[in-house]
Amino acid sequence: MNPSILKVGTLLRPSTPTLKESFLQIKEVFETQGIEVMLESISAGMIGFRGMDFELMCQEVDALLSLGGDGTLISALRRSYGYKIPAFGINTGHLGFLTAIGPSEAKEFGCMLTSGNYAIDEHMMLEGIIQTDKGEKRFYVLNEVLISKKNISGMLKIYAKIAKEIFNVYYVDSLIVGTPTGSTAYNISAGGAVVYPFCRNILLTPISAHSLTQRPMVLSDEFMLEFSVEDDCVLVVDGQEILQMQKNDILFISPASLSAKLIQKKSRSYFRILKEKFKWGEE
Repeated sequence: MNPSILKVGTLLRPSTPTLKESFLQIKEVFETQGIEVMLESISAGMIGFRGMDFELMCQEVDALLSLGGDGTLISALRRSYGYKIPAFGINTGHLGFLTAIGPSEAKEFGCMLTSGNYAIDEHMMLEGIIQTDKGEKRFYVLNEVLISKKNISGMLKIYAKIAKEIFNVYYVDSLIVGTPTGSTAYNISAGGAVVYPFCRNILLTPISAHSLTQRPMVLSDEFMLEFSVEDDCVLVVDGQEILQMQKNDILFISPASLSAKLIQKKSRSYFRILKEKFKWGEE
């Protein structure tokens, strides 16, 4: 049995003040079950409340709650990396592939949290380091990092190494370096493989490759990958953060030492969700 969760810290989807009513309803449901609900300061300001600093909140709570869609949950997991606390999402968006429940299920889910009768799914994350002449920039990824050209015209030349050995030169519009969790995100739209989310793999999926020999690859998690580019480019981290990469920089990507921990119902079926969200097998 998992420990009881009696204190949660909440993040709301940015720029969505209409979530105030949903938040207050969920807060009331949880508090009647003995769960204290805190609100992060930026989210609180959006709906006219005072909240708590995010880093301080992460030290106080048993779990994080995101109210919105998958993007809000991913942001919470990336921001809380290192605090070793689980998170769950209540979906008010559209796809909701990672979020645990809808608002109407809050009472049932609250009972699971207080009783410890829930599952924790561990999702591999990636750690990225951009090494520059001026120092290093470190970031963490749940779905993917996109190495992309800056301009519409032309192509991007990416030199890729595995364990310091050159294994490929990509001529592409961009290259996805992703996780199994991210295999059903941008990766699937680019023709990459769907990978069971609890595997430990690194996915390499070229986008608009300028050669028919460039194909998606699935690697194990034992490798350190190294990338350099012939021209300045951008890195898009989980679709949420854009980082600059210069032609003299080196990008290192490896499995992160910590996994993202997602709280789910014990009855949740990945394959049922996959079929439901992507309409697989329907005529």
